[in-house]
Amino acid sequence: MSFVSEKMKIVKPSGIRELFSKAQGVKNVISLGIGTPDIKAPIELKEALRQAVSNDHNSYSQTSGEEGLREAIATKYKQDYGVDYSSSDGVIVTCGGCELIYIALQTYINQGDEVLLQNPSFLTYLRQISLTGGKPIWMPSDENLEIDIEKMKNLITDKSKAIILNFPSNPTGTVMKKEKLQAIVDLAVDHNLLIISDEVYEYIVFDDHKHVHVGSLNGAYERTITVNSFSKTFCIPGWRMGYGVSSPELLKHILVYHSFVVANATTPTQVALAQYMNTPESKNFIEKTRMEFQKRRNILAEGLNSLAGINCLKPEGSLYCYPNISETKYPNDIDFSQKIFEETQVVLVPGTEFGPSGTTNVRASFGSADKSTLKEVVDRLSKVL
Repeated sequence: MSFVSEKMKIVKPSGIRELFSKAQGVKNVISLGIGTPDIKAPIELKEALRQAVSNDHNSYSQTSGEEGLREAIATKYKQDYGVDYSSSDGVIVTCGGCELIYIALQTYINQGDEVLLQNPSFLTYLRQISLTGGKPIWMPSDENLEIDIEKMKNLITDKSKAIILNFPSNPTGTVMKKEKLQAIVDLAVDHNLLIISDEVYEYIVFDDHKHVHVGSLNGAYERTITVNSFSKTFCIPGWRMGYGVSSPELLKHILVYHSFVVANATTPTQVALAQYMNTPESKNFIEKTRMEFQKRRNILAEGLNSLAGINCLKPEGSLYCYPNISETKYPNDIDFSQKIFEETQVVLVPGTEFGPSGTTNVRASFGSADKSTLKEVVDRLSKVL
């Protein structure tokens, strides 16, 4: 007798995690699979955590988050984007950004509601929409891997409830410009759609590109839930510390769901982050890591483009290259990923993990490999391709 619920039958396990497990113990393996930064967390932040534990900040905290951390988050958005989120009502602290996406969808999506997401998108979105009973609607991308707004218009129906945005993008590295994002917000206003904007890579932008906080755009504030995280910003993915900002009206319902899922995010980590964020040291750390990732981006993107049959748009942000491999001798994403792993011991993620359009793409993370390792990856691939 099976006790598994019907909804679990439509949720596919993460292929990235399967690849990660498969690569464990393989000799000379280089994994560009999981998007985790390998840069060590700032020493000041680690010391702040030690102090928080030693000072007995080890009990429950407020469900919405420690007051000091919520005030620091509100200050950040005021300084960076000129948007005023009340620290009491407009900020929530969660156990990672994924928790906030999950509870936001569970709070607002009903059975049969349609949720628009870009094709391709971070693989968690599709699964979490399915877990709510919602229906995912794939929005096509254009040749620059941005959302094709004209095609998006034709996908909006009377069942449309929400849009999920993610820029800088995982997996493509695309950064959409203010004008195009405003056009999407205008559509959301016209059709009364909720916006969930995943902005966890906000500080990892390259060259002259700028991150646009969707909640700062005209008409967005009252309908946008912004998802963020400290994982990439301070290189602490294992701490599982996320947060969100929104209008008090939207957040108050999410807070109820949050209270019955985790009660509160971990207390000592909140105390430590409140002490560290917005300091000169934290800003210096953010800039140093951004520059390091930009150098890695250059090595990997240029190296991939030097290989026969590979075409890789230079990512404008995030930690990923998303090359097209359709002109190689392994033009299918799954075959390419499998053969490359067998022949070079390099782990790359098939593009179809992120959406049906990914049959001719793979994702390669430069967040978890240093510059010399990325050069080794290109060298290994060149011997096969």
